[in-house]
Amino acid sequence: MSGRMQVTDQSPALGLGRDALFLVWGPPTHGPRSQVFARELGIDIEFVFSTKRRGVVSAPVKYVQQAARTLGLLLRRRPRMVFVQSPPTFAVMSVAAYSAFTGARYVVDAHSAAMLSPYWTRPRWVYRYLARRATGTIVTNEYFADIVRGYGARALVIPDIPTSFPDEGVGPMGGKFNVLVVSTFSPDEPLGEVMAAATGLPEVTFHVTGDTRRSPDRVPANAPVNVRFTGFLPTDAYYALMASSQAVMCLTTRDHTMQRGACEALWMGRPIITSAWPVLKSYFSHGTVHVDNTAEGIRRGVEEMLRNYSQHSAEIKALQTKHRLEWRSAVSSIVQLLITTPSVDRDRIVRRVS
Repeated sequence: MSGRMQVTDQSPALGLGRDALFLVWGPPTHGPRSQVFARELGIDIEFVFSTKRRGVVSAPVKYVQQAARTLGLLLRRRPRMVFVQSPPTFAVMSVAAYSAFTGARYVVDAHSAAMLSPYWTRPRWVYRYLARRATGTIVTNEYFADIVRGYGARALVIPDIPTSFPDEGVGPMGGKFNVLVVSTFSPDEPLGEVMAAATGLPEVTFHVTGDTRRSPDRVPANAPVNVRFTGFLPTDAYYALMASSQAVMCLTTRDHTMQRGACEALWMGRPIITSAWPVLKSYFSHGTVHVDNTAEGIRRGVEEMLRNYSQHSAEIKALQTKHRLEWRSAVSSIVQLLITTPSVDRDRIVRRVS
C-alpha cells in the first residue's frame, strides 16, 4: 500500500535535493518503504512502469520499455546518486549502466524478495557484480547483510523507517474484536491455516486484504462466517481499516522476511500477530504475539492477544520509542556512506544532520 504517510520528526531529512533520486520500477503501490525512505533522505522519488501485466510473455517487453524510460529519465536529470529499489534486478542493472556512463554512484535498497527469490538472485554472478559496483546495499536484517558482505560489497541494515500514518478509523466494525490480516495472496501466506483458526474463534472478525481477482486460486474456499475478504483497498481505506482494528496479523512461511504490514501496524500503534521467525521476533520484540504457521498456533496466538490486549497495546507504544532511537543510528550510517562518496555534496549533508 502507499499513500498519505510521513516520516517522523525524529531526524532531519538529509537534503540531497537534485543531487540524488530514488527509483522504483512499478506503480506507487509497489514502493511504500521507498516513499518513506525518499522523504527522509529529502530527495525525489520516480516510479517507472509500463504495464501491470505479469508473466513470462509480457516481462521482456515490459523490462525493455522500463529500462529505456529509466535511462532517459536519468540522463535528463543527471543525478549524482541514485537509490534504486530491488527487485527487480533489471532496475539495478539499468542504474548501473547509467552510473558506468556518467560516473554517478548508486545504492541498492534490497527487499526480502531480492535476497531470497531465485527469480532475482540468479545468475548469482550478476547480483554479486551489481552489489560490488554499488556504493552500498541496504537490507532489512543481518542475515542478508552477511550475504552482501560475502560478495565483497558494503551492506547497511535498516529494518524499517519511523513513519506516521493517518489514524482516522472507519467507525464501528461490527465484530467484538477485529483483526486485520494483511495479505496479497502470495504463496508464502498460510491463509488456509488462518481460515481454520478463525473457525475456532467466533468472537473475532478477520478482515483479509488483497485483490481476490488477481489470485483467485489462492483464495481459501469455504471461509467461515467471521472472515471478510475486503478486496483491493485504496490507500486511505486500507489505513482506516487498520486504525479501526484491534490487532494486525502478518504471517509468512518464508524465513528472513520482513513484514511491511507489521511495520505499518507498529507505527500506527496496533498490536501485532506475526510468524515466529528470528528476524520478526527480534524486530517486533514487544507488543507482538509470535506464532507458528499452523491453525492451532494461530488460534492460540489470537487467544493470547485477547487475554493480554492491554499489555500488548502498551508495549507496542514502547517499541515505537525504541525503534525511533535505532533509526537515528541508521541515519548516521547513511551519512557515513554518503560523505565517503565524492559525487555528492558532503558538506551540505553534514550541515543538515548536525
